[in-house]
Amino acid sequence: MMTLDPKSEQSIYSSAQQSSETDPSSRRVSKQLPGQLKGVFTTIKSPLRRSSVAVAAALTAIVVIGSASVAGSVMISKSAQNAAGAKTAKTVPVATVTVLPAQMAPVPDVLELTGSISATDPLSVGSSAGGLVITQVNVEEGDYVKKGQILATLDSSVLRAQLAAAEARLQGAGASVVKATQPNRPEDIGSFEAAYKQALADVQNRRAMLDQAKASRILAQNNAVRYANLFKEGAVSEMESQTKSTEATTTGSTVRAAEDNLEAAQYMAQQAANRLEMARQGGRKEDVTISRATANESAATVQQIRAQIEQTIVRAPDDGLITKRFAHIGDVSSGGKTLFEMIRRGEIELKAQVSQEDISRLSNGQPAEISDGIRTAKGKVFQISPTVDTSTRLGTVRISIPKESQFKTGMFVKGKIARGQRNALVVPNSAVLADNDVYYVFVNENGIAKKKQVTIGARVKELAEVNSGIAPGEQVIVAGAGFLNDQDPIAVGQ
Repeated sequence: MMTLDPKSEQSIYSSAQQSSETDPSSRRVSKQLPGQLKGVFTTIKSPLRRSSVAVAAALTAIVVIGSASVAGSVMISKSAQNAAGAKTAKTVPVATVTVLPAQMAPVPDVLELTGSISATDPLSVGSSAGGLVITQVNVEEGDYVKKGQILATLDSSVLRAQLAAAEARLQGAGASVVKATQPNRPEDIGSFEAAYKQALADVQNRRAMLDQAKASRILAQNNAVRYANLFKEGAVSEMESQTKSTEATTTGSTVRAAEDNLEAAQYMAQQAANRLEMARQGGRKEDVTISRATANESAATVQQIRAQIEQTIVRAPDDGLITKRFAHIGDVSSGGKTLFEMIRRGEIELKAQVSQEDISRLSNGQPAEISDGIRTAKGKVFQISPTVDTSTRLGTVRISIPKESQFKTGMFVKGKIARGQRNALVVPNSAVLADNDVYYVFVNENGIAKKKQVTIGARVKELAEVNSGIAPGEQVIVAGAGFLNDQDPIAVGQ
């Protein structure tokens, strides 16, 4: 076992003691050592013989424990100082601010909406004539046209040839009507008059013959009676009596024949009279009717072809702005195909969807402001949907826009409709801060600035409407809010 020389022990102790006495930190460490370490020092001081290893180990332990104790003491001291400093810093206001309570106030009731510009009354222009080649196009997109203005022309050469043929047939039918209705020539009328007179003369002759036959019948009947009496008296023979009776019978047949002849003569006279009257007035009614029907049919054909020719000329149905042109020279048209699209009278509108709550507060004639961020125009509500969609609960409102506003169909725009005033929670505009699209304010809560996110509605002069985020009466920081962070201590100034 190794042993230390007493002198060496004394030398080590003296060195340690000297170091302790000369170094102030060593003295502080000595003072702060616990009782066990002091005992170790006391043991070392004793003039006992110990091995050099034991002494070295003891000294090493002393140094390590002392260093740890010193470091711990220093850390505890600094931690306590930092805590005290932080506590002191929290109580020191970072800024002096002014506050105002959030309160209810009347603000303009403005409905904001969005939508696209569209034509109030879009028109599609075409031709019902199919299979014809487009020979001329007179307008371009963007042209403003008048009602009846020719937009395009189709080939009508075939139709015009058909029209010429139909007009010729109509002319012939008209001549037939004239011929059927006009009187006969004078010489023809003279012959009909002569025939009528001849018929009248024949009637007179037949009547005279009838009178004569009747007289002969009376005479024969009288003779037959007289001879019958004479035969009874024996003055004449039976043959003579029978002869007179036969004559009486024969004359009766002659009278009946004369009556038939008179009736026939009267009928012929009536026919002659009719022919004379028709010659004087014109053709028969049946002939006239047939001629007129043929003429009307020809006239209808002419009118139909003229209408078809008119359809080959595409005209503007009303004043308006040409927005699309689909017609090109050389194209073959088809019935019902759109050749042009136009905005009737250039009238445009904003058609927007609004909620059922908002649509109930709208009325026709309300002014509106339309903007796309570049241009602005004044419009007005002219139609409100009478129904609301059952699934979306949205209705349609239509806002007329002046055509001189330079808005184009298809543009996306925003609109505002003023609906009077309403009560809303407001704060000064200067109290509202923004981080990109997120708005927030600071409120005073017992000397601490609390950051609260809010949603902003209308802005009116110096006030901003707050839809959510704070409640009425909360103390909103106005001046100095831009220099604060959440949870900063503040001082409220006047």
